[in-house]
This record gives sequence, C-alpha cells and structure tokens, in this order.
Amino acid sequence: MPSPVEVARDHAALRRRLGAAVAGEAARLWGEVEPARIGPSWLRLVPRLLLVLVGAQTAAAGQADRYLEAVLDAQGIDPAGVGSVVPSALAGVASDGRDLSDLLYQPAIRALSGIKGGASVERALAGGGAGLDMIVRTQVADAGRVADQVATTARRQATGYVRMLVGGGCDRCAILAGRRYGWSAGFQRHPRLPLRLRAHSGA
Repeated sequence: MPSPVEVARDHAALRRRLGAAVAGEAARLWGEVEPARIGPSWLRLVPRLLLVLVGAQTAAAGQADRYLEAVLDAQGIDPAGVGSVVPSALAGVASDGRDLSDLLYQPAIRALSGIKGGASVERALAGGGAGLDMIVRTQVADAGRVADQVATTARRQATGYVRMLVGGGCDRCAILAGRRYGWSAGFQRHPRLPLRLRAHSGA
C-alpha cells in the first residue's frame, strides 16, 4: 500500500498534468491572436479556451473524494464521508468569484496596456501569454484545492492537514511545509504554489 506522502504526491502530479494540458492549449490559442486586432481576435478565441478550462477544473475537483479516501485509508483512518464533492459546482468560476470569461480576457488587456506603454507588439503579446499561462494553471489548481478542502470537511475524522512542498518553492514556503493545520485554517499562498494538502486525523 502506498504511503500517505506517496498518495499526496501522485495527487499533486495528476493535478499539475491537468494544468499543463490546459496551459498548452491556452498557448496554442494565444498564438492565433492577430497582432493588429488583439482584443477582438482574442475575444473570439476565449470561448474555446473556456470549454477546455472548465473541463480541467471539473476533472481536478473530481479527484478530491478519491484522494481523501486514499490518503486516509493509507493512514488507517476510516475514509467514509457524510457527503461528496459536486465537481461542476467548483468549475466555471474564477478563484475570486468573477466570471471566468472576464478573467480569461485579462491577457488581452495586459498586452494592449503594454503597447500603450511603449512595448513592442511582440513583447506585449509575450507578456499577455505569460499572464494567461499563470491564469489557467492557477484556476485548475484552485478548483482542485477547494474541492480537497470540501472533501476534508465532509469527513469528520479528518481533523486537519499537513502542508507539503512538491518541487521548488520560496524560503517562506519551505519553512511552512510539513506543519499541521486544523481543517478550517487557511494561509496565504502564491499563484501556482506547489503545495498540496495531506489530510489526516489526530493531534
């Protein structure tokens, strides 16, 4: 049987793959933006990306119950819950509550603002593409993270979680990794922060 850490790492890896897949499609679509018509051409492409992103958010959220069952079972804790996550309820909306389409239009605004500020079209588009990459990866990760928290609260025997650092991270994140938090405790985190939650029971 895999250890709780192995279960958490596999869970994180699967979520990163979902984010990377969406980021790849986002980059491909961003490459179709017409330099002379950045706003209108991107607005035409956003619905296509939205379908992919919502699908990835749904898939990320859909992992939560299976993950909680596996990670608790690996610790010898009854994984039964009083309810289950509804993945679709956590998809189609941005982390801050705004319409996801509005968020996906931000890279075009960033590119246009860059041009207005004196950047070349090429550089402005590169900046917009970098912002888009962070947006889609973060939205997939956040949908999954919130689903994990919901799945945790649905299991009364899961009284908290341990922050785990997966891959690289800043000095502050490294210090906080490995600490246990109560199930309702939150913390500040960076976009795309490579931290996963490993639910467990006990003090």
